[in-house]
Amino acid sequence: MQRITLYSFFALCSLLLVWGCEKDEQQLVLQPQGTITATPSSTSVVLTTTGSGTNALGVTWTPVDYGVPVAVNYAIQFDKVGNQFKAPVEISAGTSTSVSISGTDLNAALLKLGLVGGIPGQVEMRVRAGINRPNDQPGQFQYSAATVLNATPITTISYLYVPGAYQNWAPENAPSLISPTSDGNYEGYIYIGAASEFKITSVPAWSGTAYGVGATADKLSTTGDNLKIATPGYYLFRVNTTGLTWSAVPTKWGIIGAATPTNWDASTPMAYDATSGTWKIDVALKQDELKFRANDAWDLNFGDNDANGTLEAGGANIKVPSAGNYTVELDLRKAGSYTYKLTKK
Repeated sequence: MQRITLYSFFALCSLLLVWGCEKDEQQLVLQPQGTITATPSSTSVVLTTTGSGTNALGVTWTPVDYGVPVAVNYAIQFDKVGNQFKAPVEISAGTSTSVSISGTDLNAALLKLGLVGGIPGQVEMRVRAGINRPNDQPGQFQYSAATVLNATPITTISYLYVPGAYQNWAPENAPSLISPTSDGNYEGYIYIGAASEFKITSVPAWSGTAYGVGATADKLSTTGDNLKIATPGYYLFRVNTTGLTWSAVPTKWGIIGAATPTNWDASTPMAYDATSGTWKIDVALKQDELKFRANDAWDLNFGDNDANGTLEAGGANIKVPSAGNYTVELDLRKAGSYTYKLTKK
């Protein structure tokens, strides 16, 4: 009996020891040692269209030591001057201690932070280091000191136009599609009120390139007949002028979220207002969150990352400040600048 009791005692001690080790392992925290010293190739950059694909800015930095052999991942962060990196734009550098940033990538970061093409401005930049584990705390990341970068971005936006029978073949008044970086990919939303033929043009006139029917249904050519939409509706147009492809996806918009009558289970449909050219709904909302999505699915959805009334594809949930009856309006008329309004009654 004594022997059984001793065995039981030792077994219990072993279990407690293992449990204690597991707890200690869970509490292991890796803290970075030392500081990061970052050195940019320049603190003043003027971007040009001819150099967009070349390296516009180089940054090197000293490595971070976590005291154990782990892979450290780095990124360059950019943010508005004085914003204390509350909403930075990041460019990944992987595990390297240097990075060469192309004019295209740097220009996209500058424009996203609100700088205007052709006008000198300033942003702050720094290096962020971490080992990218789940649940890392801010103290487990390491940052270099911030450096002010004087930069002049370029305007890279280009447009296509969609004149057709639905708007009396007037290219000067035709809806537009946008390519934010002039990479040949264009998109925009257009309401086609009746079955219609149309063309896609490079300028708001007949003097430019006019795209028509290509060899297959999804192809374009510069010599083809008129394109056609057979069914009235509100379409998302996408065009690639490099591959000469196009698509037009019919959409019906709604709101979804904990603030809406159907929660996150299904979209509450909105109605298209042909007079204003926007989608609207009068609805009772809770003090919670919502998003916009098309066709009661998540393939096309919009949120608002900065809570400023401007929408981003797949963006953050939109907060409803207080419960009540609202008019919710979704405006997709201006390609590349989609907006919304929540108006409490």
